[in-house]
Amino acid sequence: MLIHHFYPRTQNIGDHFVQRGISAMIRRLVPDATFQLFDVNSRGRDKSAYGLTQSAIERANDEADLVIVGGSNLYEGGFGWPWGVHLDPAALTQLPVPLFLLGIGTGSRFASALHKPSTRAKREITLLNELATLSGARDVATLDWLKELGVTKAKLMGDPATFVFNRPLQDKNSGHVLVVMAPSRIASSKRQPWKAHTRGGAVFRALAGITRQLLQHGQKVIVVCNDPNDLPLAQQFFAGWLPNGVICPQAPEEYFQLLSESRAVISGRLHTAVVAFSLGIPFLLIDVDGRTNGFVKTYQLERWAVNASDPGIAERLSDQASRLLRGDEYANWQSLIERRNQMESVAISLLHEALDSIQKKARHV
Repeated sequence: MLIHHFYPRTQNIGDHFVQRGISAMIRRLVPDATFQLFDVNSRGRDKSAYGLTQSAIERANDEADLVIVGGSNLYEGGFGWPWGVHLDPAALTQLPVPLFLLGIGTGSRFASALHKPSTRAKREITLLNELATLSGARDVATLDWLKELGVTKAKLMGDPATFVFNRPLQDKNSGHVLVVMAPSRIASSKRQPWKAHTRGGAVFRALAGITRQLLQHGQKVIVVCNDPNDLPLAQQFFAGWLPNGVICPQAPEEYFQLLSESRAVISGRLHTAVVAFSLGIPFLLIDVDGRTNGFVKTYQLERWAVNASDPGIAERLSDQASRLLRGDEYANWQSLIERRNQMESVAISLLHEALDSIQKKARHV
């Protein structure tokens, strides 16, 4: 099976975590599946050819057995574009090749009164879902949002990055603590970029503070960022005192290795926490926006989330980190891993049903 997969091939390594998860999920059922990867919008590597255009649809019709769009927060609108999937609606209706939507989320802006989806976005999102054989929502927030939009066929499948490994709970007393920087966008205001955003500054200070605290208590700590664009700001908070500096892994496999060697993760980034979950490694997640909140609610992780808007975030993060590292929460984490596995079973069942339906149709052609 040849699959054309459209996703945001950005510098943010978390987007590639999701692509790896989608591949793992498909290959559980179709081991010989091969993927050709394409940019879903202009944020990716190819600035001239991207999205579900006429030429992309014609290419898929000639070559592909399946087209996948996802994941990431592609339902989100942005500055200068209506939403995250660039498409030609007329061309899309000429796609007889089965279409799956996997791991797409609403992001954070569509939850804001200032960033309601445009008429065009609503129309295109509805059309994409109508034509899809399978529409898998990333989290409960996205599922609710789609229902409000009138999309009723979407099913909750969870975040695909949880499918990368699916390992049992790791009960470690050794290894490093991985501290993951939050996205730099929360540290400044879009309307007044010269002003430090109070919440964003507090988050970065809290992450730097917990790193100092862990080092003082003899823990080995590695600090990473997910996007090279976040590195300059991260270095401002850690310059001069962090022994090994801030690391920005270039490949998912390099990042996965750092994660697998961790005893715990303290993350300001959603998809690092998601992959830690897949690896069975306990984590704390800073809940910064609609994406993180959707993940927390979907997997009932409220106990291990720290609200970025909490005025006492530094103290809260310190208390939660101490509890995380004490190692006396095994039963709670085991129940969370079981919920992850239940979500996986549902997702695989939905995927199996969809793949079976397209194979049956192919036999009758």
